[in-house]
Amino acid sequence: MEESQYVKMDQTGKIIRISIHTLLKYYEYFTTIPALLLLPFSASLLLSETIHGSHRIIKPQTDFPFLFLSLSSFIASKASIIKALNPQKPCFQAPFSGFISVYKPLLLTHLSSLAMDSLIVLFISMASSLQPYIGLILPVFGAFNSVMVSNLALVMAAMGNCKGPLAIYKACSLLKNGGNLCSFLLFLPTNLCLFAIEALFRFRVMRIYRLLGKINASLALEGLLIAYLYSLLIVLETIICCMFYKSFEPIPMATDDQIHGSCCDLEFARQR
Repeated sequence: MEESQYVKMDQTGKIIRISIHTLLKYYEYFTTIPALLLLPFSASLLLSETIHGSHRIIKPQTDFPFLFLSLSSFIASKASIIKALNPQKPCFQAPFSGFISVYKPLLLTHLSSLAMDSLIVLFISMASSLQPYIGLILPVFGAFNSVMVSNLALVMAAMGNCKGPLAIYKACSLLKNGGNLCSFLLFLPTNLCLFAIEALFRFRVMRIYRLLGKINASLALEGLLIAYLYSLLIVLETIICCMFYKSFEPIPMATDDQIHGSCCDLEFARQR
């Protein structure tokens, strides 16, 4: 049992290294199309505190179009990343030319994940009302697991020929087979970095905005750069999800050659 756990821990480190290597090796693609598509989503997520707070940057009548744009950019970016890492039909083309076929399954799966998140929030609220101490632990634990399942479900929808609740169920099964601790350690670094960037945005942008009461050019530019960094981390997180899925695709525990084969697939696609 200890030897098997050691193998899984070692596999987790390899997946992270391969994911970072893939991002850096193909940075021309991953830092342009997917990252730029994610900018509306990243900006809306970082501004969510202001949107729902007393100081509103976006007016109420423009909330729905803005949220629709952020959702579309999120799904389109995820589709471009997953399609590029798909060993069957890799695509490093312009937006919407190669990954439009996986947009609909991703959208359905993401909407199902949002419904699942609503149920989790309802369950946490009910549990917190019964036991106050549970309210201190469950929100963090539930949110982190929800993010892991949702991200992996999108990969399952594009690569696993399933969508909606079925993709969520398979994502939960895959995380369980990978080991709860190993899955936690696999997605922990990127999530901590995302939290750090959110804190940086609140300190460098929102704090100054509240002091000045307006947005100037330098503040907008700094906010845009922070949103771009946030987008790059989401791109890396998606690559990790793809590599995690592909490491379990052939057999329960993939070999080194099977993980490194992902990069070989990308190299072959680029040469073509």
